[in-house]
This record gives sequence, C-alpha cells and structure tokens, in this order.
Amino acid sequence: MGFASASLGFNEPTLTSLAYICYLLAFLCYSTHLLTKGSSVVAVSRRGSRLAGAGAGGGEVDVAISDDAERPPFSTSILFGRAGAGLLFLAWASLTAAIILRWIEIGHYPTVTLYEITTMLVWGTTTISLILFEGALRTHAPGAFVALLLFCLQSYALWFIPADLKRPVPLVPALRSYWFVIHVSIAIISYSAFATGAGAGLTLLGKQYLKGRVSSALPSSAAIEEFMFRAVAVGFPFMTLVLITGAIWANEAWTKAWSWDPKEVWALVTWLTYAAYLHVRVQRGVRGVTMAWLSLGGFVVVLITFLGVNYLVEWFGGTSMHTYAVDNNNGAPPGIGVAGVAVILFLCAMLGLALFSWLRIKFPRSKSPRKARR
Repeated sequence: MGFASASLGFNEPTLTSLAYICYLLAFLCYSTHLLTKGSSVVAVSRRGSRLAGAGAGGGEVDVAISDDAERPPFSTSILFGRAGAGLLFLAWASLTAAIILRWIEIGHYPTVTLYEITTMLVWGTTTISLILFEGALRTHAPGAFVALLLFCLQSYALWFIPADLKRPVPLVPALRSYWFVIHVSIAIISYSAFATGAGAGLTLLGKQYLKGRVSSALPSSAAIEEFMFRAVAVGFPFMTLVLITGAIWANEAWTKAWSWDPKEVWALVTWLTYAAYLHVRVQRGVRGVTMAWLSLGGFVVVLITFLGVNYLVEWFGGTSMHTYAVDNNNGAPPGIGVAGVAVILFLCAMLGLALFSWLRIKFPRSKSPRKARR
C-alpha cells in the first residue's frame, strides 16, 4: 500500500494525515489557550516540591507543579486548553492505528526506513508529552510548543522524506533478531523524552522572550526548568541502555561490539551531551535560558544521530552499516536536496546558539563573581 495510490478510508495514509491535521489544530488551540489566559497556571511556592539538583550557587527553589495552587475560574481559555489536549490525544490514537496497520502489512517492526523511524519518534514524543504534561503535571501551558515541535517533525516525515525511504522494505538478515525490537524501542523512548525536553526548552524561551499575555500565562521559569529536567532525567538512562543493547546486538550480528561507525559515534556524542547537561544542571547549579539552549542543542545532536547520519554519510562520501533501508534500482541513498541542506544548516545554527549561550555563562566578560542563578 503506497501513499500515491491510497484512497480515503481506514488506512495508514489517511490516519497519518489525520494525525498531521490534529497536530496543527492542537497547536492552534494551545496557542489560543495561552493568548486568552491572564494568569500563570504554575507558580513558585514554598509549599511545592523541591527542584532537583540545586547544586552549588544555585540555591534551593521550591515549585508547585499543579494547577490547584492558582486554579482560575472556568473560562474559554480552559476550553481551548482541553480541546488542545483532546486533539493531541486524537493525533496519538490516529498515529498509533497507522503504525499498527503498517506493522500488520509489512510483517515486522516498522522502524527500518527513515519515514518509519521518524513517525515512531513523533508517536513516542506525543506519548511522553501526554503522560508528563497532561497526565502527571496536569498543565496545558507547554502544549503549544510541544505541538509545534511535533507538527514540524511530522511535516518533515510527510513532505521532505523521499518516496524511496517511505516504501516498506524487507528486513535484512542482521535485523532479524529480537535485539532489533529491544534496541530500537529503547532508542525511541530515549529520543522521545529528549524531544519532550526540547519542547520544554522552547517553552522556557517563550517565557523569557515573549512578553505580555503569553508570557504571563506560561508556568514560572522554575517550573518549566523542572519539566525540562524531568524529561531529560527519563531519557538519559534509556540512552545508556541504547549504547549497551546496541553493543550486545552488534557483537551478535557482526562479532564486534564497537566499530566506530558514524551512527555509533553520534550515539556516543548524544550520551555525552546529555551527561554534560545533567552535570551542569545538578552539580554546577546553572539555571535559566542557558539550560533551555542546552536542551535544544542536545536535541539537535539527537536529530543528527536519529536522522542526519543518512545525509552526512552521503554528503561526505562515507559508509555506515546503520543507514536507513532504501528500495530503489541501484540501492544508493537518495539525494540530499535543498531541503536536506536547509535542515542541516538549521540544526547547526541551533547547536551554535546553544554553545554560545553556554560559553557566555561559563566565561563571563565581567570579572565580578557570578550571581546565583535560579
């Protein structure tokens, strides 16, 4: 069943398109929720739960992560927030059904092609966002930024991935192992948690740079940092398991646990990036916009590991055993195209901004002692 020949009905293309529309509508509803809300839904309070990793110089900040502290009266804003949450859940349900249908059709875990793995990333990020923000923390405020991130990721999957990387392909012998399901599932959980952390980072930047009603409707900066920290704290142990299970699987398939393949190297870089994030956050007590940029920079590294290796291998003429399967006449990877170049330049710019922000804190111009950061 291909996208070009599919008709409207209960099939994968229709369900995927429905999820795509729901992400856009969820973003609009969540944005309206912020624009029509006049007070913060999450407030810093001495009665709240203590932020993790205060560290030296960071002090201890308490944060209430519940709407109960300052619950506004029922209003149009709440209706839009609930509508956004409902649309996000509908997108998750549609995408879940589409993945199940593709799984049944091709007969194996649908994470072989670039399109399949990107779709799984969108699904996993939606799942963790619903559990963390709508379920555990009970706040709609970060939804606009998370929905925007999800919409952009699925836009890439639907519009910029070549047709050769969307078609289902059979499993190669190396992938016919139970380690395939274990390793890839753990990677999806880890990368989805990091994507959720990046959504929280976008929320913190919105709190910092957007003024007026939107800024006042967002949670406090301390609460957003807690959201971001929790997401990264979930993803990092799973990223560790990604490296471990990948080494075991590689040793079983190729009799070599580590071969310095580009994908393996970038997976290690991802692990080191988030290890640095946790070190700076917990041990050094860094707070504020710097952590938001570091979270976004870390997600740039995730995207390079997750998607960009295919492009980098082709661009620099390298080889990799982990490039996504393609089913065309000569078996060569598709051309990178203008869109691919634009994506890479955007990711590099984000990584540069994250590094610049961190360097400003690490090496301040003033020789006076650094002020304590919240």
